[in-house]
Amino acid sequence: MSDARTEILGAVRSALESGEPRTAAHLKELKARIKQSVPHVQPQLDDDLLSQFCGKHVAVHGTYERVERSEVAAAVLRHLKGLDIPPVLLLGGGVILDQVQWPQEVVIERRQAQKEDRVAVSEAFAGIAETGTLVMLSGADRPSSHNFLPDDHIIVIDRARVVGLQEDAWTWVRGLPGRGPRAIQLITGPSKTGDIEQTIQYGAHGPRRVHLVVVEDSA
Repeated sequence: MSDARTEILGAVRSALESGEPRTAAHLKELKARIKQSVPHVQPQLDDDLLSQFCGKHVAVHGTYERVERSEVAAAVLRHLKGLDIPPVLLLGGGVILDQVQWPQEVVIERRQAQKEDRVAVSEAFAGIAETGTLVMLSGADRPSSHNFLPDDHIIVIDRARVVGLQEDAWTWVRGLPGRGPRAIQLITGPSKTGDIEQTIQYGAHGPRRVHLVVVEDSA
């Protein structure tokens, strides 16, 4: 191990050891500070948050369809048929997805994603109208690999889960019971890079396409 690496790791260990313990009093103080914090300057948004959210998603090269809850499976199949992709899905969990009745021709797999997988279908925790960003929570039935490895990511979101600003989404996250998810991913459109000859390339570090199925009717 190089001297520089040893020095860096030693500094990290020292900082961790000297940190304050997470006592009940410390956690109470931290929660109070969060509750009393005041957001900085925020943009003014229109009342129609859903339309703004969808518009921002399209602006970053995403696509979407707005459907009723009973039409989720049909919407997913329409999207795949338009791209000539077989209906073989890596399926995540969620309030909406757990209730979908999939046709017999659809092949469903529930596992971690691998680089050979083509399509993942997930359910978003929230959408942020300010930027068109999707908030994805990891879990036993929501592998983070679904967000990164398949070429095509279809994300189902309840319109009631669309908030105006990023701060609103984090308020929801902090209100989750228990210790919360191990990982939180923020997705704003398909993966892209301009590093190759300053030409935008999609699928650099994640899906080439991100398609939303927006459920209009809440349960």
